[in-house]
Amino acid sequence: MRLHVPPQPPPVTVGRRTVVPLIDAAGHVLPPERLFPGLPPADLERLLAMDGMREPMVVTGFAVLGAGTTILVDTCLGGHKGGRRGPFPGFTSRWMATLAEAGVEPGSVDVVVTTHLHHDHVGWHTTDDLRPAFPRARHLLAEAEYEHFAAGRARHSERIGECLLPVREAGLLDLVTGVHRIDDGVRLLPAPGHSPGHLVVEITDSGRTATIAGDLVHHPLQLLRPDVSSSLCDDPVLAAETRRRVLDDLADRSGVLLATHLARSGTVRREGSGFVLDDP
Repeated sequence: MRLHVPPQPPPVTVGRRTVVPLIDAAGHVLPPERLFPGLPPADLERLLAMDGMREPMVVTGFAVLGAGTTILVDTCLGGHKGGRRGPFPGFTSRWMATLAEAGVEPGSVDVVVTTHLHHDHVGWHTTDDLRPAFPRARHLLAEAEYEHFAAGRARHSERIGECLLPVREAGLLDLVTGVHRIDDGVRLLPAPGHSPGHLVVEITDSGRTATIAGDLVHHPLQLLRPDVSSSLCDDPVLAAETRRRVLDDLADRSGVLLATHLARSGTVRREGSGFVLDDP
């Protein structure tokens, strides 16, 4: 499997704020048959035959700019910690350069949000020499997510530790519970199921709403079939309930969905028993 870096998507405007998607990598990382083993093969093939269903999976972080606060949401794959190889042999992440090209310097970041502790969401929390990459930012993480990691139940725990523990030791980590407000337009909402403390980031300004949804949606077919959870979800039933709730809320408000592994963002609209994305 080869990863590549596609062209970066356009930013999304939410009132005074701009959400900049920052793709680290793209590739066919996990075949749909492994991602959705519970779907009957005929149903899977029918869904995959629809437009946009065969796009490669992307790994994306997001910069939320404007209104006096610079926020990052997830930091993708990361580099070669302590000289050890990265999570995908042969791939070298240039996400920090992509961030700089978007006009964001590490010292200007106020807040880093971790939607959940999977290795492709925390990679650039630290540099290759295991120092915090964003030395003045508060790093926000759900307490339930940290407890799951601390109990030794997280996948790729060694890699996650290299990315998270130096941040904690530097006194930059804040654990949050329930709904957590960053400022008057950005708040973190519990969205468990994919992982115990999974969060989404809701941005509201000037009557417009966007949600950065982490791994709430892994693949476009989950928009049409929100009842279908991936094999990567800790609690598939709860993940499906959470996905339906968040997508329903966005559809009610004509809100924009941005997700780590979807190649495009869009305004959520109901279609039949599922949802589609229109241009944001």
